[in-house]
Amino acid sequence: MATTPTAIGSWPPNPLGERPMQEGDWMVAIRQKLDEGQGFLAYDMVRAAMQHHPESVHVLLLGTLALLRSGAVEEARKLFAPLAERVKVREPQARLLLQILRRRGAALLNGDAEVEPTLDELELLRMIADGLAAMETGKRASGGHNDLETLKLLGEIHFEWWLHGFHEEDLRSGQEAFLECFRRENHLDTGINAAFLTWLMGKEKEAREIAQRVVTICQQERDFATASRHFRAKTVEAEALLLLGNGTAALEAYQSSMTLETIHYAWVAKCRARVALMQAKGIPVPPEVETILSPPVVVIFAGQELDRAGTTDPFFPPHLEDVVKEAIRERLEQLNAHIGYCSAASGSDLLFIEAMIERDAEVHIFLPCAVEDFLATRVCYAGPRWERRFHIALKLATTVNFTTEERLLGHQVLFRFNNQIIDGMARLRAQLLNTDPHLLLVWDYAAQSLAGTAADFMDQWPDIARLRLIDLDEMRANHPPAESFLTGQERPAVVAACQEPERVIKSMLFADIVGFSKLGEEDLPGLWRFLAALNNVLEAQCQTPDLVESWGDALYVVQSSASDLLHYAFTLQQGFSNSNPGNFGLSKPLQLRIGLHAGPVFAGVHPLTGRNMIYGSHVSRTARIEPVTVPGQIYCSQQFVALLTMEESTRQHRLLSMGELYTQWYDCTYLGIQHLAKNYGSQPVYHLRAKIPC
Repeated sequence: MATTPTAIGSWPPNPLGERPMQEGDWMVAIRQKLDEGQGFLAYDMVRAAMQHHPESVHVLLLGTLALLRSGAVEEARKLFAPLAERVKVREPQARLLLQILRRRGAALLNGDAEVEPTLDELELLRMIADGLAAMETGKRASGGHNDLETLKLLGEIHFEWWLHGFHEEDLRSGQEAFLECFRRENHLDTGINAAFLTWLMGKEKEAREIAQRVVTICQQERDFATASRHFRAKTVEAEALLLLGNGTAALEAYQSSMTLETIHYAWVAKCRARVALMQAKGIPVPPEVETILSPPVVVIFAGQELDRAGTTDPFFPPHLEDVVKEAIRERLEQLNAHIGYCSAASGSDLLFIEAMIERDAEVHIFLPCAVEDFLATRVCYAGPRWERRFHIALKLATTVNFTTEERLLGHQVLFRFNNQIIDGMARLRAQLLNTDPHLLLVWDYAAQSLAGTAADFMDQWPDIARLRLIDLDEMRANHPPAESFLTGQERPAVVAACQEPERVIKSMLFADIVGFSKLGEEDLPGLWRFLAALNNVLEAQCQTPDLVESWGDALYVVQSSASDLLHYAFTLQQGFSNSNPGNFGLSKPLQLRIGLHAGPVFAGVHPLTGRNMIYGSHVSRTARIEPVTVPGQIYCSQQFVALLTMEESTRQHRLLSMGELYTQWYDCTYLGIQHLAKNYGSQPVYHLRAKIPC
């Protein structure tokens, strides 16, 4: 699915900058993100567009499509529900009605006993009756939006719904919409979709007739205005040829589609998904197609920083800059890298970013702290040239993200947290693209494995088969410095003093009992009895938390592991959902809303109570997520999802290495950028559900 959203507030709500965007501008920008496979960002744009065009059917339909392609099926249905009647495809029904009346109308109207109407015919007749009744009472029948753009979006939406649930009604609705579009404009996209969905409905003869028309149109088109048009025309032709059973010609069309110099990875990913679906539904596909349509390559990068002035034991001396950059280029070429995730320190990081930009590839930068602190400790020491390169990298990167926005305070654990979030976000993206990420390191075996270093990253990486190393020790041996090489532009290193206490990475939960203030005095003893029973379940089934605090109707829980905390949250939520209030003397059922977050926090002992405490800005952020959560649900931050993804990936590799199967036990749905409580800003928020009961 698409890309994951950028960090807190980092995407521009208006792609045109200062110029006001009209509805058409928003549609073009949103559609571009969808075509690039960035469903998350497309939905964020939809939310921004809805503020200016709240009644736009097209924007709302694009929002539904963006949610579906992001896996948020239930949220998509909620957004689509108010539109369902307004956008109902009526022309195919009208044509079918006309056919019925021509062939069997007289018999049906005369009540001929030998002519029994089908269910479809009865449904259409009821629709006519309802419409006539509405006209008689002076009501205006709900109008359908049957312009081409609406029909195309409806076709895509119903097709996506069919992919998620395989309901015949969705398949039929999608086929009708695409068929009507193709009848009106002979467009390749709607034609191939109409052919494929018709084939899926079991109408193979009709599907081949449509596919033959599509092939004819493709072969007549010779002048391609853009690379995307050339790629799409050739891959549509290939899909139509597969439907016609001509695998050899289809293979040639796929090969032709991949001859362009610039091919967006999202185009290829979409084609791969369609080919896989065609194979699953019994359409013969030559095995060579999978090789031709190779998936996009996601690369996580970490590397040694440039040596600081006065370094006595060099790891990355400045004279190796060109050698290291060339090595990075070679590895990226070998991997055929399309998407990169990294930080932006002087030395290896910035060289990687520049190499990715030269490849016209995506690069997503993650910074662990406030920009001024990062510059002072990781960039400026190397001189003004590297500082300029840092600012240029931030301007040219696809996204710039902050895993935390607080001051560094000399705490190296923020760099480890940054690496963990880079790892998790890259894995999320790779999962959506049906691939796995590679880790590329510029590394020296003798370098210290401090928190957040390349060596530290390698120590936590579970998949050795997808690890690539650039050895600095070997490079230093093969490329000694020239006597004339000067490093006079380097500045003295800025080493931030570590402020005590040191911060630690924790996952945090805030929960609130919905309706607590409406409980009567007589309910309170029953509430404590219920909580005592629930605590027995938590102690038996969950890892013991690092900290549990409660005041009034609020609950605050801290654990070191995101996976352990999510298991605790699911158990807690299910305890509330499945409880019978009468068993505890409660007059009404209780609901819980839960917010989850992860980040670097302080740990210590409260000076007045002598009890352990966890405190810091990320505790406050967790508390601000909980109030925006729907009662009975669990919402979380992007940081929590990334850390959870990293932990679960490590667990999956461990189980596989022991010959055991891994089953994902939770569902994660993106909800968009949400405004947090008490003016605490806005950030991407996700919805977590248990797939397996705790």
